[in-house]
Amino acid sequence: MPALAGAPSPGASSSAGTRAPAWLTALWRRQPVLADAALLSLLALVPVLLALALDERTVNGINVWIKPAKFLLSFVVYYATLAWVCGYLPRTTLASPAGRFVVWAPVVVGLLEMLWLLCAAALGVPSHFNDSSRAWRLAYSAAGQGAVVLLVVVLVQGILVARHAQALAPALRDGLVLGAFIACAATLVTAGHLSAGNAHWVGGEASDAGGLPLFGWSRTGGDLRVAHFWALHAQQAIPLLGLLAAQQGWVGGRLVVWVGALAYVGLIAFTFTQALSGRPFLPGLG
Repeated sequence: MPALAGAPSPGASSSAGTRAPAWLTALWRRQPVLADAALLSLLALVPVLLALALDERTVNGINVWIKPAKFLLSFVVYYATLAWVCGYLPRTTLASPAGRFVVWAPVVVGLLEMLWLLCAAALGVPSHFNDSSRAWRLAYSAAGQGAVVLLVVVLVQGILVARHAQALAPALRDGLVLGAFIACAATLVTAGHLSAGNAHWVGGEASDAGGLPLFGWSRTGGDLRVAHFWALHAQQAIPLLGLLAAQQGWVGGRLVVWVGALAYVGLIAFTFTQALSGRPFLPGLG
């Protein structure tokens, strides 16, 4: 097992062990900056959920605070995943320019992205596809460029794992690398197509009201956010398959990971073409 990267000082570790949940303590030991970013994103959900409960304004048929809440939860998962994977990299790798980019770029960009989303929610206006003024158009464009940076971070981390984590079980290493490459490439395709239009709906009602429970995806027509969601979370799904294959010692574990990765790409492609054809994802659910 490679040395854990970015472990906190013994005093901080002891303090975290007595006051923090086990999962957070583990992330701190692996990469404290990204673990802190995950924790702060989780804590920021509290005032946003309070605002959601008190503020009745809507955008696209749903409460203005739902989108910031979803993005904060997504950032919790994103930062926690980056911190977990950093634990497989040597300290010297994380101290390199590429390693520092993986740690600091998502923190800075994520903060700016959330400020944009929170400002839009506070003003009661759409954050995405908002062409009401030049300022909002520029903000949306900048947010798109920031999203590309967040994806490049995942890709760079995958390259670092491929080059510097040779001691890992092959199935786990394959899962980490494939997950990074698929998440980056597939999200660039799905999000790129999404941002090139003027809405995430394809046919059906131009409203998020009455969407699929928890996710809000359209049940009356296609919704480009479905494939975008699966693409983003290749960052977690495929590495978890690799971790399971390695821990269980499956015979042909690498083959399982590769077949699982291909199946996952098929899921992304299916939901993407489904949305483009104007068909809803799981229309009968809920």
